[in-house]
Amino acid sequence: MQEETVACIGAGVIGNAWAALFAARGYRVQVQDPDPAAAAALDAMAIRVAMVLGVAVGDIRARLSFTDRLETALADAMFVQESAPESLELKRRLFLDIDRIAPADVVVASSTSDFPISLFQPQCRHPERLLIGHPINPPYAIPLVEVVGSPATSEAAIERACAFYRSVGKHPLRLDREVTGFLANRLQMAVAREALQMIARGEATVTQVDEALMHGIGPRTAAVGLFGGYALNIRDADPAAWLDHIAAFDFGEELVHRDPFPAWTPELRDRVAAEWRARLADPGAAALRDRRDHMAVRIAALHEDRPAAADPHPAFAEDYSAARGKFRDAAQRAGAEVEAHRLPGHDGPGGEPLFIDAAWLGPEDADVVVLSLCGTHGAEGFNGSAAQVHWLTGHAGQALPKGVAILFVHAVNPFGFAHMLRVNENNVDLNRNFIDFGAAPPANPVYAAIRDALPQRTGLDEALVGEWDAAVADANRVHGDWAVANALSCGQYIDPHGVEYGGDELQWSSRIVTGIVTRRCARARHVAYIDWHSLIPIGDGRLIFVGFDTGGGALHRRAGSWWGENVLDPATVDAQWASGTSQRRPHHHGVIMWGLRRALAPTTDLAGALIEFCCDPDAFIHSPEPDTRTTMWERWLFANREHRGAAGQMAMRYLREAASPTRRSYQDAAMAAAMPVYRRAIDGAAAWAADNVAADCGALIQSDAD
Repeated sequence: MQEETVACIGAGVIGNAWAALFAARGYRVQVQDPDPAAAAALDAMAIRVAMVLGVAVGDIRARLSFTDRLETALADAMFVQESAPESLELKRRLFLDIDRIAPADVVVASSTSDFPISLFQPQCRHPERLLIGHPINPPYAIPLVEVVGSPATSEAAIERACAFYRSVGKHPLRLDREVTGFLANRLQMAVAREALQMIARGEATVTQVDEALMHGIGPRTAAVGLFGGYALNIRDADPAAWLDHIAAFDFGEELVHRDPFPAWTPELRDRVAAEWRARLADPGAAALRDRRDHMAVRIAALHEDRPAAADPHPAFAEDYSAARGKFRDAAQRAGAEVEAHRLPGHDGPGGEPLFIDAAWLGPEDADVVVLSLCGTHGAEGFNGSAAQVHWLTGHAGQALPKGVAILFVHAVNPFGFAHMLRVNENNVDLNRNFIDFGAAPPANPVYAAIRDALPQRTGLDEALVGEWDAAVADANRVHGDWAVANALSCGQYIDPHGVEYGGDELQWSSRIVTGIVTRRCARARHVAYIDWHSLIPIGDGRLIFVGFDTGGGALHRRAGSWWGENVLDPATVDAQWASGTSQRRPHHHGVIMWGLRRALAPTTDLAGALIEFCCDPDAFIHSPEPDTRTTMWERWLFANREHRGAAGQMAMRYLREAASPTRRSYQDAAMAAAMPVYRRAIDGAAAWAADNVAADCGALIQSDAD
């Protein structure tokens, strides 16, 4: 995926803070301001943001560029953040120019503190892409950004803006109606009005107001909000009880001042200013700024809104091509035999060729082969690819146990990996494709019953998410929640354009992977299977081991001896799955593990698991229905292939984060969890070889629904 460009228009305090944040989070940023001297302020902001966020200043500087020309800043931008001075006429002229120059699909957000976006839209040709993206200063430290449209703003633009802000660690708060000052500023002004009235009447000082907020209301509000805190003051946390309780108070002037601000006199101005200067004198404005920035970042981290780091784990790649390069380089350095198979007729988003690669380490006549797959479900390949690269890098030159070899298959689904899609070039889920196409396919009667009620259109708009959820809710009332979730997940063979389509024939990837495995493992009696997938949001570094062995048996026990029988217990897997998805694990048709087991039988058996990388819930994809949105965006991207446009770049970034978070904390935890999986499988393979037992293929199935 090509590096994405953001335009920041206006290089004042807010504009520069936005620009440095975007650069720290991996975007290339083009900053425009008519004053060439503003470039020095931009560099000073880069230094500050690097210090606050713990990012190398050189990385931020390398992604920043400054210009006084609007056309230069907007060139190739996929998102525009306007932060010009708060002048209505200035902003109106500026929006007309931005609207004229920027491509029609680029979202344009204003940092304005006051003006509704509808004041700028009437003269613009593309009012549907204009909205408010109002931060709380400083944007690099305070997570909140208020996202506000008007009736003329499209749902797609609002959702794309929210996704973009999540990608840089912000907490987008979407407001449903326009109002001057939005929400946060109006709340601030209400507090400021009351504080100034109390100061004017001699009831409080500037320092006392700040202490009441910093050490009293502030911490509680930061933790649970205003109404959350109120509810916890009442028995049983009953909001109705609180409303009844507070109704007994007199909301007159004795409790809340009704005057908007005190009447300003020179004497009052001088008194407040003197108190304020005294408040700033110790520790001083510079120290106060440092305290604000560092404490704000630490407080935000307590909410687990951990933004992506600019320095990824070295085994992780930014796109498919880089992942392939890392894999081949690590395999060659480890002394592996490497082979490549190019996908015919399809390329990546940038026209790059697509390949399934394989790497073999160990003797050709190994009795046991550890088989590691990645990239079956597209962007999930970033996790599995990193695990393969990390193992190869760390174990280069180290001998495998006697009788053991290891075979890596990289990018089972190279099309999906490159295009950030779960499906392959034919809309087929390859982990539903390994069935006997000479016989009747597995039935999915619930999908057949509900398919026509599901939305047929594709889009990025929030309305489509709602349409899909409403259709599913209707189906749940008829068929039951789990039955519908299962129908939409287990695989279906009647709707080539639908979800979880298993295909009408064995796909190119399926044939290539089967050919590699059967050829390479022809002399082995046993295969230890590791198939990397992701992502269930139940904690960074946690893994779910899905064995796909119905009824247990010798192969199930064999894999359990490596990783623990408890983690492969179906009851354990169901509980883990439900904790992250609200549903127990669905049935499956045509998974790769079963297909390879059938292809290797009767001379070679296969034991192991599909292993899911898990994560902490990520702010970037946080929403009431993240899985629905991921599905809708994948369907849009597959149907439109508009990868280079602003909408396509946003969709790809969203889908990447949904499958493989770019947070360094996640990447470190994932790799730390993956390496013991390899070590225990290799040790188990050595014991299997030493046991000198014949292959015992067990039950050969293509579905666990029966």
